[in-house]
Amino acid sequence: MRTSLITAISSLAAMALLSITNVHAATYNFTFKSSGAELTATGQFTVDATDQITGVSGVITGLVDQTINAVTANPGFPSPSYSPDGLFIYDNVYHPTGMPFDVDGLLFVTAQNPSGYWNLWRNSPGNYSLYESTRGNYPIQENGSLSVTPVPELSTWAMIATGFAGLGLVGRRRRTGRLAPSLG
Repeated sequence: MRTSLITAISSLAAMALLSITNVHAATYNFTFKSSGAELTATGQFTVDATDQITGVSGVITGLVDQTINAVTANPGFPSPSYSPDGLFIYDNVYHPTGMPFDVDGLLFVTAQNPSGYWNLWRNSPGNYSLYESTRGNYPIQENGSLSVTPVPELSTWAMIATGFAGLGLVGRRRRTGRLAPSLG
């Protein structure tokens, strides 16, 4: 009976952790590498339950060295919008299956270019572009590849730790049960 009680409590804890995971935003690591390896952008972005990218951070290195510090909000989400400077169309939609971004892509700003924008979008399967706008032109225009990987959430780590703790407890109980008869 005691084992079934522990199993029931463990199951309820796992379901509670899973429900917390669905409420919070998901976080992803990304790396864009230009075809000539002249430009690399790496960082993280967060996605809410509607697949809208709500935050981005990271660095751009190579041709320029800039710090990515904010996503540009899309007032018409999920429909595409024009960037405030009118040079990009973007939607900030993340696609969890298939290609991560579509032809409208992600719009963000950097600390070193607060009046300009960066747009990362898909040209074709496996081919992405990263452009920068500054004062009405595009000083950076790079094509390349993009990789996106999920970051394990805190609830995932908590679930793993709970599982190992449960295994340790069961192992300890079994050891104690075997040793008790020989002590008497």
